[in-house]
Amino acid sequence: MRADSEVFAAVVQAQLAGGDDEYPNHLERFRYDARPYGTPSGYPEVFAGVQGIDPTLGFARAGESAMDRMIDNRKEILKMAGVRAGGPVSYPQCAGVGVPLPPPLRGSTSAARSKRADVHSGCPRTSEYYLTVGLPIHGQPEGLNNARDTRGRRVSVRGDVWTILVDSHSVGPEGWSSSQYAWLFKRGRGNGPLELAATILIGVVE
Repeated sequence: MRADSEVFAAVVQAQLAGGDDEYPNHLERFRYDARPYGTPSGYPEVFAGVQGIDPTLGFARAGESAMDRMIDNRKEILKMAGVRAGGPVSYPQCAGVGVPLPPPLRGSTSAARSKRADVHSGCPRTSEYYLTVGLPIHGQPEGLNNARDTRGRRVSVRGDVWTILVDSHSVGPEGWSSSQYAWLFKRGRGNGPLELAATILIGVVE
């Protein structure tokens, strides 16, 4: 539980320090789900396709009371950082960013073609972000060895290293998009605080 609180706090601080040019980017309207992975159980419903990412390698299945304490700790961290906590918001009439407009019906008039369905009509006018953070894994998982990070560098972090999955779900006028990253933290010298060493893109869904 101590490891989760420390790594979660490091994720939140790194996100707040994000800039405009590289990931993690500065976000205006965002909230964190205090539940690990954003799921009721606190465990992922679908494991990432990366060898060594399975959180049960480092965490035995926690009981409901232990998971509740972990979530309460995360909520307190968010409160102290001045960051919103909350679950996902559904926009049923908002399609993904990569979904094109449907083609016009064959033989339809120009007026009908101009009124064809807008798959993004139900999207919010202002972009918002919903973030989830998994459970920390001690070390750099084998499946991430020599992977390229978001800056294009080969990643091989040594020392006291922690890895955690961060999912970013964005929705805005152009639709929704979901991205999953592995964040690697390394402890500073002399048992110092955890510092963000690398971020690796795992996958994108639009």
